[in-house]
Amino acid sequence: MTQLTGASSRYLDARVATASQPELQLMLLEGALRFGRQAETLWNAADQRAECNALLTRTIDILEELVRGATLGTTEASNRLEAEYAFAFRQLALAQLNHDAAPLNAAMKLLEFQRETWKLACEKLRAE
Repeated sequence: MTQLTGASSRYLDARVATASQPELQLMLLEGALRFGRQAETLWNAADQRAECNALLTRTIDILEELVRGATLGTTEASNRLEAEYAFAFRQLALAQLNHDAAPLNAAMKLLEFQRETWKLACEKLRAE
């Protein structure tokens, strides 16, 4: 994994600081998907198991933050979102614990669906 350069880090800090709530959700989901996909590419390489686990841990950390954020809401939509993120979190934990690709695939599929949903929400907000 590469570290962010100073310019990249400043850009990301500025982007996060000026993002709307839907844009923040989208950024978190894109990060989780990026790390999850990287883990998938290393999944069957025995000599890369530690790196794969590190990538899964980063994905799980992002999901933990998404769950935490969803718990702040009191609407039916936020409760459903919390349940979906918690499901993905559990699936990733199972995948990591048992080195089982099936729960990883289930989590990635849900995260991709969520990313597309938040992407549409962001596009709608920009259009308004």
